[in-house]
Amino acid sequence: MSNPLYISQLAFTTGEVSPDVSSRFDLEQYKSALLESENVVIRPYGAVAKRQGSQYVGQVKYSDKPTRLFEFTTNTNNSFMLEFGDKYIRVWNYGIYTGIEITTPFTSDILFDLNCNQSGDVMFICSGKYPIQTLSRYSDTDWRMSTYKLTEQPYDEINTDNGHTLTVNGDTITSTKDLFTQDMVGSVIQIAYYVEAVHTKSVGEVVEKKVKRYMQAQTIEKTYNNINYNVGAFSTDTELSWKFTTHGTWEGTVKLQISNNDGQTWKDYRTYTSKNDYNVTDTGKIESGARLKYVSDIKSGSVNCDLSIMPFTQYGIVEIKSVTDAKNAKVNVLNGIKEGEPSYQWKLGSWNRGRGYPKLCTFYQDRFVVAATDSKPNFIWFSRTGDYPNFGVEKVEGTITDDSAITLPVINRKMCEIRHLVPANDLIILTSGNEWIVRGDKTITPTNCNLKTQTQRGALSCEPQFIGNRCVFVQERGGTVRDMGYSYESDNYTGQDLTLFVKTLVKGHLAVTSAYAQDPDSIIYYVRDDGQLNCLTYIPEQKVYGWSHFVTNGKYRYVESVAEGEQDTIYFVVDRVINNKSVKCIERSIPLYTEDNSDVFLDCYVKVANSIKTDYINAPHLVGQMVDIVIDGQQMPSRVVPPTGVIKLDGKANVITVGLPYTTKIKIPNVEQQINDGTLQGRVATVSRVVLRMYKSFGGKVGRTFDRMDDITLPPNELFTGDKPVILPKMGINYSTDTSICIKHSDPFPFNLLSITRIVEIGGGLRDVPGL
Repeated sequence: MSNPLYISQLAFTTGEVSPDVSSRFDLEQYKSALLESENVVIRPYGAVAKRQGSQYVGQVKYSDKPTRLFEFTTNTNNSFMLEFGDKYIRVWNYGIYTGIEITTPFTSDILFDLNCNQSGDVMFICSGKYPIQTLSRYSDTDWRMSTYKLTEQPYDEINTDNGHTLTVNGDTITSTKDLFTQDMVGSVIQIAYYVEAVHTKSVGEVVEKKVKRYMQAQTIEKTYNNINYNVGAFSTDTELSWKFTTHGTWEGTVKLQISNNDGQTWKDYRTYTSKNDYNVTDTGKIESGARLKYVSDIKSGSVNCDLSIMPFTQYGIVEIKSVTDAKNAKVNVLNGIKEGEPSYQWKLGSWNRGRGYPKLCTFYQDRFVVAATDSKPNFIWFSRTGDYPNFGVEKVEGTITDDSAITLPVINRKMCEIRHLVPANDLIILTSGNEWIVRGDKTITPTNCNLKTQTQRGALSCEPQFIGNRCVFVQERGGTVRDMGYSYESDNYTGQDLTLFVKTLVKGHLAVTSAYAQDPDSIIYYVRDDGQLNCLTYIPEQKVYGWSHFVTNGKYRYVESVAEGEQDTIYFVVDRVINNKSVKCIERSIPLYTEDNSDVFLDCYVKVANSIKTDYINAPHLVGQMVDIVIDGQQMPSRVVPPTGVIKLDGKANVITVGLPYTTKIKIPNVEQQINDGTLQGRVATVSRVVLRMYKSFGGKVGRTFDRMDDITLPPNELFTGDKPVILPKMGINYSTDTSICIKHSDPFPFNLLSITRIVEIGGGLRDVPGL
């Protein structure tokens, strides 16, 4: 038998790998892999550590209905956690329910369809079923929910059936063909009317010198203000063309004046002067709502003035308030209607109860961007620049202005549904079948807003995370997690499969929701449909893509990351069975490994810290459960919580913690090392000892299998840092080709493994294995 080999695994940043790649010793990632990583996190610098416990902060309002969590960020980095349930929102702050509850229209069946984005102290909420809602925070105790009021919404294509006209009389709109349904209540219709040219003329003349002074004092004034040309905020043609001419031989001045406040005040707009040698022919455009008039001061001669407003299209808007039948409806007239005049040029609003409302929203280049309705799942709408509620279009001299709203269909063969909008340098658009961008290197305008396809993967409805300069999303098929980012080499977005080595964590399951905690370890959390929580430590610049998973005495149903001060706190919704009753608990996990060693490694725990010692703790949420108890840092015998929910202690203590225990399992793969006569693979060997390099750890067991293990003996009553040699328990078969090592930890204390060194003794061959 040769001298033993000392073979070290110095890092665990690959995390858990699937059995089908467990023998890929040729891969660089194998050097830092694990075969199992249950209830641990992969630290960015290489360690594998027991996961943090979760503090019980309360139960959801309705445990028999779905619940969802959202972060609401304030400008003081003091974020709130919002509990969304069946027609309500409850506000939490630092794990404490504030007592604030807001009524919402959102029923439990659409909670997982909600998409929220925040701008300042206003959260915009899209559901697809209801108009866009806003949750506004006026103060920490004043929150208000309301429907987002649009000044103008987008419209569908204009009607092309000349025989299908709409006519408005009073509050009734009539259609010549069947049009109206009950689902149209609340929607709007834009109706276009042709307005002929309007003219006004006057004659000004001085015939006798003796009356010249009188005529000067009585300045002739003709005002074109008998028609209101204000076509309103809903107009898609915001300018009116005018023409002004004079005829005659005259000396004096003629002025055009303009008013932008309905004729209350006027200011000079154009001035024309003649000394019996000039007549005017002038044209221009004025904004809708403006009024023109002309005034003349004629000293001699005569002048004929002609002011005309050229033919134009006037746009009116009505809102349907009730439907009488398929041809008649009651309306609120919002603007610009010409009563009794039929028009075939009309457009239906793009969003209503029947057609659906936007399902997604975000902000990009100072525009409010929404997307995907039931009737138009592949459409994106951009508001006007800096005018978020306005999805209207403005024209100047027949050309659409750069700040006008934009309607952008994502056209592809399969008409894939838009699933996510991710604002970055470019606007990333993830659909059910492919990925697109709207380039952001230039300001987007109606004439410069082009889609460019990037990859053909498709995204699941689980939220993507934008980290650094890369978008991480769950692929539509197979539960694969991918990232994508811009590549200068290909001038395109590229990425990789982040679950290539760990398909057992995602195969056959869907990711329901995700959350990202940047501090302390840059971890993405994915709740699986069976209640398991998968975790990805993601630091692409260091090529760290380390997977692990959490299990608990229950099922994880939702996860959210909330910034609290300088840290990211993770909140969970967990299904648990307590006292033979199903409940949904809200639990809070603070960052790992605080400097004062006050971390708690129990689930659903409660903790009291008193300056005066006490001999009991209340845990009514754990009635009937076997719990672990830690008193002033010392573990006490486990016990069942009595029906009263009050646990009486044998002695008094300042700090008492009670919660559900969980077990950490780590399995380290076979060793590989090139030796003089080849490789270790295929050789029988035994691992008699290991050296665990640990950091602030206490407790644990180690062995060749999880079934047979010995305690890791550490100094009592303190956390150990350093190298700990451990002799492995003997088994019936000590020589094998399997040199993997198992570690298990069930104590309510931290466990940090920095590295492991195996002392490997190589046997003579397979004949050294009993039974072969």
